[in-house]
Amino acid sequence: MMGVPFKDFGQARRKSARREFQYPGILVAADGKRWATTIIDISETGAQLQLRNNVDVPGELVLLIGGKNAAKRECQIVWRSENRLDVRFSGRQIKPMR
Repeated sequence: MMGVPFKDFGQARRKSARREFQYPGILVAADGKRWATTIIDISETGAQLQLRNNVDVPGELVLLIGGKNAAKRECQIVWRSENRLDVRFSGRQIKPMR
């Protein structure tokens, strides 16, 4: 990941308003590899995520939100900054996992 410090450019650059969330999530790669994350804020079109460590994750992922019946959102990374990611949801919500 790039070592650029986090800088929030604010609501003016976003297509939909985000709300603070502070909720755990899991990022899943196509090969099944997983990373724990905290969802910092979220909107209909994307989210800002914080990883525990500065790790390199692929550009396209699935974000699991919630526990046993997690909602799944396909997403693409828009930018990376140390241990933070900004993702854009690339499709509709996928059915919850059972």
